[in-house]
Amino acid sequence: MEWFFGSGEACPKRPDAVDFIRTLRRMGYDRKLRAGQSIDIFIVSRSRKHGLEPEQARIEFYIYEGKMHVQGKIDVDSRGLPQTEAFIENTQPVSDHVRDLLDRLSNGPIT
Repeated sequence: MEWFFGSGEACPKRPDAVDFIRTLRRMGYDRKLRAGQSIDIFIVSRSRKHGLEPEQARIEFYIYEGKMHVQGKIDVDSRGLPQTEAFIENTQPVSDHVRDLLDRLSNGPIT
């Protein structure tokens, strides 16, 4: 993921995204979550396989100019449909709200 967001070959260089991803690695989330991207959105999940189904839990980070739009789809409603939680945060330091989402996702089932 660092290459994708940092090289400038796949998309414009995003040093703020690279710093955020490195911070998540230092926090140990790379051992619990699968990282991926869709266009320029950084995504973490508990998926075994490449690609996500609409009902699979995930957190999406759209990172821009030191800020990020965070969209978590972790909890499901009574019909089994994912509930979306969205907010805007700074990329650094990683907020308690973002850590809470990451921890909830990390403790969820591998799908």
